Amino acid sequence: MISIFSEHTSPRLKFVLDFCFAEKGFEYSVITSSTEWAKIKSFRINYSHLPVPCDYLIKPHDILFEEGIRDDIKIEFKKDEIFIDGMKDELALVFSMLTRYEEYLQSPRDQHDRFIATNSVLVKNGKQKKPVADLLIEHIWKKIELDYSIIQKGFQCVPSFDIDVAWAYKNRTLARRIGAGLLKGNLKERIKVNIGKAQDPYDTYAHINEISTKVKRIICFSLLGDWSKYDKNIHWKNENYRSLIRGLNSSGGMGIHPSYESYLKPEQLEKEISRLEQIVGHEIVKSRQHFLRLKLPESYEMLTALGIQRDFTMGYADEIGFRAGTSFPFHFFNLRTNKVSNLLIFPFAYMDSAMKDSLKLSAEQAKEEIKNLTENVKEVGGVLMCIWHNSSINDLGEWKGWRDVLDYNISLVEEHGEENSAFDDDFI
Repeated sequence: MISIFSEHTSPRLKFVLDFCFAEKGFEYSVITSSTEWAKIKSFRINYSHLPVPCDYLIKPHDILFEEGIRDDIKIEFKKDEIFIDGMKDELALVFSMLTRYEEYLQSPRDQHDRFIATNSVLVKNGKQKKPVADLLIEHIWKKIELDYSIIQKGFQCVPSFDIDVAWAYKNRTLARRIGAGLLKGNLKERIKVNIGKAQDPYDTYAHINEISTKVKRIICFSLLGDWSKYDKNIHWKNENYRSLIRGLNSSGGMGIHPSYESYLKPEQLEKEISRLEQIVGHEIVKSRQHFLRLKLPESYEMLTALGIQRDFTMGYADEIGFRAGTSFPFHFFNLRTNKVSNLLIFPFAYMDSAMKDSLKLSAEQAKEEIKNLTENVKEVGGVLMCIWHNSSINDLGEWKGWRDVLDYNISLVEEHGEENSAFDDDFI
């Protein structure tokens, strides 16, 4: 049992202590009585300004005992240390990162209404490629002499695939086939694919299924919105598309990929979730936003109201690394209501297009970044989640050489191995 002395309790304190200890398999208790505290002899954290005996002292910042949001909190990095308003309060720092405190404040957003990576305090300080919150927690564990190696053994990798456009040429109406072929000058190639003389360039599903045999699990996300400028998926009633979705669901699991046009529109998203449930025959509880369009707290409030229990959107659209400072799943804490929800957020470490298009990395440079991210997650025993697309692993055109990048990532996982993970098959 881990004991924390605090003069006060609060929903925020409970949230961060749950993440630091309970969700990693260790029970804790918060003690507010100094008389009761005198009976505790080990695994003691003093989270107060009182001079009580302890194994580790953390002087508390006010953020864990407040309600609402203020815009004057300052997080600074000095050498290898991190401070919040000049205080070295690991619990307050972890809370600010997990809740995405900075994203509730007014800052410029991109043309898709997304948080811009360069606005992140982690990116500004070049710290986004390490799970800073996890390292702070590891530090606390070591200070009170808990065995963190138990957690490190739980490392695993979960590749995920967004099926934005299931096929480049197949399963489209005749008018769209001919029109697109004439417009793009590849009509002959399209004809070959549609008469079975060539493979569709986006048909990489055999490789996705092969990957599913090499790791504990994969997850796929299907786009089932209506046709629009940024939603160009195959029609959801197309039987070949429906069959593909059912197959991918059997291989690793399927979640909804809320369309661009469903952003902050619960009626449209509810319709898309219903479509996927009709196809796979079971309740859909996983989600990742198309284009990673996410706004706090509105997006998560909407997902929760529609029965989504797991979200996989938390990461950068234009950078790699750990947007919330962690490689572990965590519950959504709504700063506006000051309450924790049942929605579990699974952060990802990198996305294929962010590496190639935003950061302009070569395939070889991407491998090096992935190697470092893998080592960083391995160190803390978290989950290395990554986003790929069926269209990016065809080893063709602009994506030539990038299938090998994914395969390299999988080889790193096989090399490390995945030991006794705390995350069972149903958890993710």
